[in-house]
Amino acid sequence: MFTFLFVLAVSMDSFGIGCVLGMKKIHITFRGILLISFVSGGMFLASSYLGYLLLPFISPVYAERIGAIALILIGMYFLWQFFRSPDQEDEEEPWLNPAKVLNDPLAADVDHSGGIQGKEVWLLGAALSLDTIGAGISGAFIGISPFLTATLIAISTFAMLSGGVISGSKWTEKVESVSILPGVLLIIIGLIKLT
Repeated sequence: MFTFLFVLAVSMDSFGIGCVLGMKKIHITFRGILLISFVSGGMFLASSYLGYLLLPFISPVYAERIGAIALILIGMYFLWQFFRSPDQEDEEEPWLNPAKVLNDPLAADVDHSGGIQGKEVWLLGAALSLDTIGAGISGAFIGISPFLTATLIAISTFAMLSGGVISGSKWTEKVESVSILPGVLLIIIGLIKLT
């Protein structure tokens, strides 16, 4: 159950971003979506093993609590990103600040060609992987299986991004509110693990 919620929380933003790209008629190839999925799964796997390398230096009594608190903080950061007002940081180039793409998916189309291609696929993959880095380390602390979860994240990211792009053209701008769900889910998982 925790693994399911965890995977859903980490990959949900892919659906929201896919919807925005679909609404704006920005094309992304099957190969591009596949690459982004592998990047997300790979980043989670790498950060999970980093978390496991840190575990011997942390008391087992505190490891799960640290992981749970970290998930809550990551969730709160997502919510802050969602609700914050636009500022001068949004003027930054997306290459220098991949997190900008999470707030403005259209920024991934750097050359304004109407499609995500070439290096832009890596930019979008990097943006969608930002949450998996912290979540991977935290997941190791709360005992989530790295390889299984990474595989599920790759599959879920592929399904969410593909589904979002396909659905986006049929939905309204209100679909962007789905971006609030990953933060809420991570906070819920963290709170459950703390109790």
